[in-house]
Amino acid sequence: MKKFSPWQFLPFGKKTFKKEKKFYQVSIKLRILMAVEFFLLTSAYLLILFFYLQNCHLQQNTSIYNLNHTLLLHANSVLEKLDTASGFPLAHMADRYNDPLLKYLVEKNHGGITQTDFYRFFYNRTNEVFIQFPEVESIILLDKEGNLLDSKTVYNLYLPAGDYSSGAWYENCREMAGKLYILNEEEVSYLGWRQTPQNLHAARILYDHLTLKPICITLIGIRAADIPITFETEKLFDAQQYAIYDSSCRQFIGNLETFPGQEALLASRSGDYYQMYRESGTTYLYHISYSSKAGGSYSVIRTPYRLLLWDQFRTVFGILVGGLALIVLNISIFGGIIGSINRPLARLVNMCEEIGHGNFSIRIPCSQTDELSYLTDSLNSMSAQVQQLIEEVYIRSLTERDLELQMLRSQINPHFLYNTLENMRMSAYTQGYLELSEMCLLLSKVLRYGVTNQSSLVCVKEELEHLKDYTALLQYCLPQLQISICVDEKLYAYQMIKVIFQPLVENGANHAGKDIHLPVHIQVWGYEEKEDLIFVVSDNGNGMDKQYLEELRLSLDDVENTRYGIGLKNIHRRIRLYYGDHYGLVINSSPGRGTSVTVRIPKMDTISESHAKEDSDGTASNSF
Repeated sequence: MKKFSPWQFLPFGKKTFKKEKKFYQVSIKLRILMAVEFFLLTSAYLLILFFYLQNCHLQQNTSIYNLNHTLLLHANSVLEKLDTASGFPLAHMADRYNDPLLKYLVEKNHGGITQTDFYRFFYNRTNEVFIQFPEVESIILLDKEGNLLDSKTVYNLYLPAGDYSSGAWYENCREMAGKLYILNEEEVSYLGWRQTPQNLHAARILYDHLTLKPICITLIGIRAADIPITFETEKLFDAQQYAIYDSSCRQFIGNLETFPGQEALLASRSGDYYQMYRESGTTYLYHISYSSKAGGSYSVIRTPYRLLLWDQFRTVFGILVGGLALIVLNISIFGGIIGSINRPLARLVNMCEEIGHGNFSIRIPCSQTDELSYLTDSLNSMSAQVQQLIEEVYIRSLTERDLELQMLRSQINPHFLYNTLENMRMSAYTQGYLELSEMCLLLSKVLRYGVTNQSSLVCVKEELEHLKDYTALLQYCLPQLQISICVDEKLYAYQMIKVIFQPLVENGANHAGKDIHLPVHIQVWGYEEKEDLIFVVSDNGNGMDKQYLEELRLSLDDVENTRYGIGLKNIHRRIRLYYGDHYGLVINSSPGRGTSVTVRIPKMDTISESHAKEDSDGTASNSF
């Protein structure tokens, strides 16, 4: 006889373990992925850099324009206060005939107002102005010919009496025809005062509203410290300069001299814009903002263009260094990740080759906890299972050959058994043994149900009918046995494997009915629970203690443990083999309160194709 080997089931022969194959070379696909990643990373970096430069330039412009608007806001506030304060003699124009100050200025012979009264009224009126506008530092009143009438200053600045009409400021003020005129540094010096960056002086001719003739000239000095302080605080660079111009393009505050195209740029009266000029070998960027308030004013900030570029360059340089570091770090991490994947893959490929050559004894040690480790463990388990299955197939094939011979020798036709029971039933019936005749009939039904097509599915109703036949037969042996079946008729149409309830009822009757003098009550319940069917078989026996119950539960999944019998174990195993590990038996018991066995199976409306084929082949067989 030819020697039988487990390796003959494989399309390859058993070979020895080879040296581990090197798998560290980078494949073409991996190189392409690395190149694509580097390209995408570089492109994204350049795109981010471009948008950042745009945003940086926009932020610089926005910051300068915001500073311009802030300067204009302060300047307009100063101009409005100057305009209001300079018209203080006209504050009571509606009651001009009763106002002593206006009568002194407008009427002939000063309206009979003495100079002393005039000084008193002037003092009171200027006090009101100082209270209303704390920023005002000096108020000087001259007649329309430029002669000093009176003055009041906060810091006791003295302006001697005299004729000041010979100064350039006088002619410029007359040309403004009632509008506010800001004095420049020379004009302020002519009056004997010192111009500072934090002070403004303005002159204005006041007209009689009725006669439209000039009545006097006011000179107002005011603190404008908010403007230079704001600029010094919020400017971006130390080399920046600024200037604020009125509607006539005359500068009245700031440290910026004239610039190219000043009149043309300021005459445009635009909102915000900038212009670049090159002066004395240096390129400057002028940011200009216009405000229509207070008669119109401009704020101009000049910035050396090299400072803007240097500020951007420093930012770009920092981004470049950070980007290069990011790329190097990315390549290092990518290389480490590839290496950590490549080495386990090399071992897996080598193991697969060995398994392909029939060496199922190979194992890969693994101490990691990633996906590859799970794959390695699964491959190790598969190799061990395949090796075990091959050995089992080898042993089973020999066993099946011996069993086939035995079955051929001892084959019994089931119809012989049914015919014999039928003859016994009829003989007992004709002789008047009706009880024995009924027992033969019930036994024939029970045997026919259990032996015929054990692997086929039946509906719940058929299984319950079989259980009723069996319990009727069982009650002949155990008269004290009482059985109640409470199963919802909605469950009758569902499919299930055969002979599940009978062993459970038999097991309950055998263990709960040991004392023939005590009644034994067994209940069978059935109901739906989501996608499952639940059946409970309970008895009123003595029950089990906790330790015995725990050992019984553990024995259901232990193939080698036969201490507690094989009835429950076979039912549990059949259910799990057919439906899966989520289903089976659950045993509950307590001393003196009986025992209950819960059966959980899934809902099945029709027989699956695999099991239908199995039934037609007649190859599946389960028994207890």
